Amino acid sequence: MNLKMVMIIGIPLLLIFGIIMYFTMPWIAIYLGIQSEPNPPSPTTKYGEFPFRLEYEIDGKRMVIQDTLICEYDGVGADEGRGKYRKWKQRLASGEDRLTLLKLDENKEIIFPPGDAQYYMGDKDDASMEHTLFPNALLLKREGRITTEELISADQLLDEYNIKLISWNSSEPIKNSFK
Repeated sequence: MNLKMVMIIGIPLLLIFGIIMYFTMPWIAIYLGIQSEPNPPSPTTKYGEFPFRLEYEIDGKRMVIQDTLICEYDGVGADEGRGKYRKWKQRLASGEDRLTLLKLDENKEIIFPPGDAQYYMGDKDDASMEHTLFPNALLLKREGRITTEELISADQLLDEYNIKLISWNSSEPIKNSFK
């Protein structure tokens, strides 16, 4: 009777355990592999402020946005694509979340991203890489909890929204070292 009970309960439990391990083991192996990597070197400069000026035109009216991008080192992050990497936080000195050029409705707006902290803090692998989209912009769409960004070319920006980005002046990135 005990052997029959063990087989009735044990075999399904063993089968369930095998299925769980089949699906979770690769993720556990990836996690353990990433955690066993050494941390990337820490930056010597961990804080920077980068003033910028964006001049644009909407329906023939000139507009200017002047602000400062504040960048700060935020420790080490890890993911499946990059392994361990240096994390950076960025914010605008004005307190705004983003550079909005035109709000189309409650769920759509045209924005201009000033670039990323990794570029400004000298942490890009390829220094020749473009750091902004100028003279293009992004269309930000919110659908429920999902937000998507769509590139808008300079021509499309002018033709569909009558917006022309005139100039983008920003501070140069710093020369950082990592130890």
